[in-house]
Amino acid sequence: MLFGKKKQDENEEVTDNKLMGADEETEEGFAMGIRALYTLQDTEDLVVVGRVEGTVRVGDAVYISNPGEDDSYQFVTTVLGIETGPNTRVKEASGCQAALRVERASRYQTKPGSVVSTRTCSEKSVHQAYITALGDAYVTGKKLELTDKDAEFLSLTDCAELWSLFVWFHTRVVKEESEEIVKENKVKLEKLAKIISRKLLEAEVIYCVYSKATGEPFLFSKTVARKDGSYMCMPPAIRLITRAYKETLSARFPEDKFEIREISCGADKNGIKNFLGESFYLDGACGVQLINEQVSLAAGMLVNKPDYSHLPEVERPVMNPDLERWLLLIGQMEQTESEDSKTVYKVYYRFLAKEMVKARLLVPTKVDGEIPKPDADGKTVIPKGVTLSFPTVPGKKDRPAVRMYTDWKRLKQGMKDDTDWQGNIQTVRGMIEKFDCAINLTEHVKAGCYVSDELFEHMKNMQ
Repeated sequence: MLFGKKKQDENEEVTDNKLMGADEETEEGFAMGIRALYTLQDTEDLVVVGRVEGTVRVGDAVYISNPGEDDSYQFVTTVLGIETGPNTRVKEASGCQAALRVERASRYQTKPGSVVSTRTCSEKSVHQAYITALGDAYVTGKKLELTDKDAEFLSLTDCAELWSLFVWFHTRVVKEESEEIVKENKVKLEKLAKIISRKLLEAEVIYCVYSKATGEPFLFSKTVARKDGSYMCMPPAIRLITRAYKETLSARFPEDKFEIREISCGADKNGIKNFLGESFYLDGACGVQLINEQVSLAAGMLVNKPDYSHLPEVERPVMNPDLERWLLLIGQMEQTESEDSKTVYKVYYRFLAKEMVKARLLVPTKVDGEIPKPDADGKTVIPKGVTLSFPTVPGKKDRPAVRMYTDWKRLKQGMKDDTDWQGNIQTVRGMIEKFDCAINLTEHVKAGCYVSDELFEHMKNMQ
């Protein structure tokens, strides 16, 4: 019951039973997570082994399910026999390790981690049995030495749970290990991370937690104090949820602040990869958290950073992920009145200022006349008589504010009512003498910011 105890004792983000639809009512029925299974000659029956929770009897009608599968269904069958030890056949078993002969169980995708349960068993108990079986089968049983066959049968959710269980076991149960064992465990997690990466990119659908304030994937990050009194911002990541856990984990995120959006692989099977690439290299996310913050994959493991070094400067797409990251982190903050939130805001703002001063942004532009093509560095001379017009909004202190965007995605969002605008590359420094700057002005106002000439001077002084 080691991994069952983890679920009861740990108050972790993912593995807390309350997340998984648990209630406080007295549970009834029987559940057993399968840690091992054996085929029998000349029959579709299987012998499945695991820990019995509740009471199971010969003749009971039971369900077999795979809680970690996205498209899991329940298979109805019957318990034909029970053994609680070698040649120890019994009519019923309670609270012990047991082997059950289950009728026609090979017709179902029965595997380690599958759960046998009765109709009256609670969702909490089924999930508990699932986690216990995964831990017993793969963490303490196989010590996470996964074969190609294991990787094939494990679902994306299974893999994420195994990551959490393995880390928990080697930090909370086995607290002191040799340096050699620590290195071996790191290699095992790296292999599991590769399996998760592949399964994520091959998934039919995945769900992402979005911020309603910014209209973009919510960036999960922590700001921690260093010993020298300074603060460090942990690399922000987006949070993904598998279909198997979508219903239960969605309840963690209030609907007034968050939206759970479905991301599909699409007809070309590249939808999830394209979504991740945009999240990383336009929005500035540094990676992915799958189900919980512990299961974390760096951006480069999933999608390679675009390389435009072979293109002339003028042909390279405008992308500012290092600026966009801080715009979104600030925009999704609920309030900045508490001392902690003020500290976090100051950390974000310092990074924002550093990137704002050097960012090359897109200014929507309409041209009256002909402009020569720019040179390899993107520079050109505007002939006499040619005029440029920029979209502006009323600014502060009677100064107009010109619209500027971090990338074409944001420009199209902000100028969707008029698609005739071209993009002129400028820095804030190049515009601030005549205009204040409205950065990323779209329907999601909090996703952008307003830069006045005074504020820009302050940003420059922070470098």
